[in-house]
Parts: sequence; structure tokens; C-alpha cells
Amino acid sequence: MLPSSCCITDEFAHDELEPAAHRRALLDTSDRLGLRQRTTRQVAARLALSVSYADGATTQRSCTLQEYTAHTPALRGAAYDLYARLGLQRARVRTITLRADLTDAQGSVQQLLLDPADGKRRRIERAADQARARFGDHAIRPGTLAQRAQPVPCCTG
Repeated sequence: MLPSSCCITDEFAHDELEPAAHRRALLDTSDRLGLRQRTTRQVAARLALSVSYADGATTQRSCTLQEYTAHTPALRGAAYDLYARLGLQRARVRTITLRADLTDAQGSVQQLLLDPADGKRRRIERAADQARARFGDHAIRPGTLAQRAQPVPCCTG
């Protein structure tokens, strides 16, 4: 299989100034990217971050990952590092795009880790992927991305 790439874009409803909102978008894009990779049995070798601003300018940063991965925490950590390298201060962001250069997972080698916490995170990720396959992509999401419930109007009378 030839190498390919996959892009996930998060577009804000308005020019977003808050770094916390930018980080939530990075969390969302890395979560969706990891899920897509695992369901198509692919792994990322490189990750690129593109940020588009209100004035139409775009900034890009990329990195080669330490190992081929489809593990969401590794993708998220790399995305956060790329964002930090941009050094944004009060930037009016319109879109955040995360792109992974992919290769077939079958031919990749994974480093054996002796950390039991990493094994647990990977088992949890597999269980979450199974729940998403059965109940939809939004069945399990990071808590930061959960939609806040709208208050129900209270009737008195």
C-alpha cells in the first residue's frame, strides 16, 4: 500500500482568541484522527498542524513522530507540541487542521513498552473504539469535548 495522508479540520464559528478553545480543537482533531487511523488500520509517521487566521494567513508546523502510531494520546501530545511551537499570543484563529502522513499498520513496528499504564490506556482505547463502532463516533468522547446540557426551563405554578 502506498503512503497516504489524512486531514481533520476544526473550524470555529467565529474568530477564536482563547488558547483553551484552540487546545479543545486540537484534542478533538487528534481524537478523530486517531480513530480514523485505527479503523482503517493505518499509522502516522508525520504530523502537520495548520492554523488559519482571520486575515487569511496560515501558519504550519510539522514533525516526524518518534514511532509510527495511531494512539490518540501520542497524536494529541505531538499536536500540542506543534501548537506550542507556533507561539501564538491573542491570535484570531479561524481553523485548525491536523494532517497525518499515513502508512499501513501491517508493515509498521511498535516499540514494546514495559509501562503498565500505557498498556491500560491502549486497552481502554480499544474498548472505546468498539463502543464507537457500535453506537457511533460520539458515543465516547473526552470530557472536555462534551456538550454542556442546556438548562431545562422550570415551570412553577
